Amino acid sequence: MKEIAVIDYGAGNIASLINSLEYLGRKVKVLKEPPDKNYSHIILPGVGSFRKLSDNLKNLNFDNYILESLKKGSYLYGICVGMQLLFQKSEESNDKSGLCLLEGKFEKIPTLENEFLPLPHVGFGKINNCNTKLFSNIQKEAYFYFIHSYCLKEAPKNVNFCTTEYGSKFISFIEKDNIYGSQFHPEKSHKTGLKLINNFLNL
Repeated sequence: MKEIAVIDYGAGNIASLINSLEYLGRKVKVLKEPPDKNYSHIILPGVGSFRKLSDNLKNLNFDNYILESLKKGSYLYGICVGMQLLFQKSEESNDKSGLCLLEGKFEKIPTLENEFLPLPHVGFGKINNCNTKLFSNIQKEAYFYFIHSYCLKEAPKNVNFCTTEYGSKFISFIEKDNIYGSQFHPEKSHKTGLKLINNFLNL
């Protein structure tokens, strides 16, 4: 039986995500501390700073809970800063580390000399989607909602990934084994976002 959990570790307003899950007819458990049971699908949301959320994740012992859940076969989906925390580092807080599930460091989005690019990058961006189950029945060039100032420029080896352009190309979605992450917010991306969330829940 599929059981869905959203980790509440101080990552801003998670109401939109919970509303999306309930709209799709799913029961969801909001975790404020690591539980004694395993969940088949775990979502790590992220609205806030890498430093604060990295500290919160580890102080609450969710880092160990996530690692153990992955070993038991749970599916993990990190959203925005939640995706960043799947990796090793972020330029936003060089002295802090993520979960180190994937290799890579997030850098501040570069601005071009002859073009003004406001930061944070806010709004809908086009995803050149990849060969992954989460993009099943989603058009090849779909639009999702972003709000971020840091990005991953290069994907680690042996992962599926999608890209988006904002001045230059960056990695907007990753998939490796039972780990998924999106720099965009599917819960704020209307019907297309709901399709992607539902595809994750159907894994």
